[in-house]
Amino acid sequence: MHELSIVENIVSTTLQFTNEHKIEKVSFLTVQVGKLTGVEPPYLQMYYGDLTKGSALEGSELKIEEIEPEAFCRCCGEVFNPEEEERICPGCGMADYEILHGKELTVKELGFE
Repeated sequence: MHELSIVENIVSTTLQFTNEHKIEKVSFLTVQVGKLTGVEPPYLQMYYGDLTKGSALEGSELKIEEIEPEAFCRCCGEVFNPEEEERICPGCGMADYEILHGKELTVKELGFE
């Protein structure tokens, strides 16, 4: 249930921003979640409503963009999805790669009135 602490941090950081910029009402918050993070978007949604009550975020929509994994093979230069390819490069069969995407956990956008 690490999603609870993640949502607490997202809400806290966002409320700090809204206070600093005198934003009274947030309409939506967009978060990017990489599929390699192990974070389950339904749990983020579940906790968000409770943790935003009584704040500028209350009633706002939590939008979640899931980011597909992407890796770069250091041996042959192939870009591939390491989950689909069993964590080896489909081009050369090596497991020497760098993760480019899929580990993101980022507040991307804030909509306010």
